[in-house]
Amino acid sequence: MTQGDVPVGAMRLTDAVVRVDVAGWANTRRIMHVRHDGDDAVLPAFVPTAGWVRLLERYCTGAGQVDGPDGRLSPTRVMLGLDRAIARLMEAAAGDDVRAGRALGAGYIVHSDLFDPAGGAVHLRLVVDRDTAVACVIVGLPDDLAPLDLPPLVG
Repeated sequence: MTQGDVPVGAMRLTDAVVRVDVAGWANTRRIMHVRHDGDDAVLPAFVPTAGWVRLLERYCTGAGQVDGPDGRLSPTRVMLGLDRAIARLMEAAAGDDVRAGRALGAGYIVHSDLFDPAGGAVHLRLVVDRDTAVACVIVGLPDDLAPLDLPPLVG
């Protein structure tokens, strides 16, 4: 299936995108896989565990009925919202590059309140799993991404 001259789901990456052990990080819970609910082709997304915990504390704790008005959300609802939020952030950060057929870089920085109600820099780091060669995005605050020891973004 194609969209114009580009196969759907196809993208080019710059040489700055690093190969890492995505599966290993996920299996040891250093990062959490963001489940995608849909048939469209998407870049597999992950968040550092610290970011996921922050979202659970923000949306899933407190008084009130789960998934009720003015209540807390179930983790499943938070996951679905996170999937949509990451898609919007990727579109805002890299959409022009994708539409122009340009190779995607090692990452993008956007301003968002996704992980912190006060807002701030959210990094969208593109990586390739070293064993499967699948491109992925890891989304989080700089401090949450630091333990992954990714090379700094050069802009």
